[in-house]
Amino acid sequence: MEETKVEAALNNVHAAIFCDNVKDSQEEYSGWCDSYDKDADTLNYQSPPQAAKMFGKYCKDATTVLDVGSGTGKAAQLIREEYGYDGDLDLLDFNLNMLQQADNKKLKIRNFIQHWVDDTGELPVKEGSYDVIICVGSFVPNHIPVTAMRGMLKSLKHGGAMILTTRNTKVVSYKLDFDRVVQSMIDAKEAELVDKEEYKNYPGAYDHVLNVVLVLRKL
Repeated sequence: MEETKVEAALNNVHAAIFCDNVKDSQEEYSGWCDSYDKDADTLNYQSPPQAAKMFGKYCKDATTVLDVGSGTGKAAQLIREEYGYDGDLDLLDFNLNMLQQADNKKLKIRNFIQHWVDDTGELPVKEGSYDVIICVGSFVPNHIPVTAMRGMLKSLKHGGAMILTTRNTKVVSYKLDFDRVVQSMIDAKEAELVDKEEYKNYPGAYDHVLNVVLVLRKL
């Protein structure tokens, strides 16, 4: 039986997300890049619009934004086209094929940065460079380690916002570790939690995959 568009899109998601290691995951993204946006639309992928909504709510005065794990630039496109952001916008991703897809969108990107975000979270930019860091869909296993949040925070100006999404499945060790790091940053008064909202990530496919978007403010 021929698979439906939804099934094909989900198979591509699973192939990239549920890999055994980082190398395999990146190879999947390289092969997926041409149909990534189409599959995301088929599944009504909600992480980019949810992150962009938080941007519109809290970051209207931003002049410098870094999209970490930008992929094909879906979140960047939304803050440009739906929320009217006209400031400096940099995209950072390890996968050059995905960055090429983002470049094709002609979003007035200032810098395309190829970089793998390791557990230190250190980024190849000056500390205190950005008003906002957006990271959509990359805080999952075999992508960005949860400990990277602290290093990423250094790239924000004081008072800057970090908008993150992750799977909201607390039985998974990654999410438990994610929550611990966020709470440790709050306890250490490095950041404060501004907002947090749960949503269905793929309402075009199924309802049981819940994600969360949160906004942290650097103190």
